[in-house]
Amino acid sequence: MAVAGSLIGNAIGAFGRKPEIPDLPAINANNVQAETIAANAQSLPALQQMAGDINAFNIQQNLGQLSKALEFIAPGQLAQAQGLVSSQLRGEVPADVAAQLQRRSAAQSLLGGFGGNSGLGRNLSARDFGLTSMGIQQQGLANFSNLASMVPKTAMFDMTSMFYTPQQRMNFAFQEREAHFQRDLLANQVAAAPDPGTAALGKEIDRFFNTAASYGMTMAGGGGGGMGGMGGG
Repeated sequence: MAVAGSLIGNAIGAFGRKPEIPDLPAINANNVQAETIAANAQSLPALQQMAGDINAFNIQQNLGQLSKALEFIAPGQLAQAQGLVSSQLRGEVPADVAAQLQRRSAAQSLLGGFGGNSGLGRNLSARDFGLTSMGIQQQGLANFSNLASMVPKTAMFDMTSMFYTPQQRMNFAFQEREAHFQRDLLANQVAAAPDPGTAALGKEIDRFFNTAASYGMTMAGGGGGGMGGMGGG
């Protein structure tokens, strides 16, 4: 490369310049954790509402499918079973059982030597009803458990799955910083590179001076040879 061509090429910016290395900002782990907690807390009300709606929908869907299946197997029996269990849990005595207890109470009163309308007769009937009511409630609890076991298990929506963890946000911060660094470095390299047209002009200028220097050296070499010949003559 000719010295003159290099000087002119450098003057017109044909060779570009060194790219600047961008800064690499530090990542504060404490700030990342604090921002994660704040963001999750801000999202909590909306996530709670969404989780409640999703869970209610899923439960309703499962119960609806169960009702359809039971109705297909035994039409009308689900409501009857629900009413029976509810009555048992309240300790209510069915009408037929109550009539039987009344008859048994009257018979025991006669055998005991006191009339059905006496106070002892009424106490005997109340005692029998009380014992029967407790037994019915116990049976109602057992039937309630059996009925509840038919309800399909519904997976609850875990709203915490929507939260960011500090580790996830830390990884995101690292990746974002790396992407910005690579982008800024590329931008600096592009800015430092010479303009294609100017670089091409610089090459032509350098080629011109190289050609001129080569021609000059050739001419100088040829002239020297001629003078030597003249001296020899």
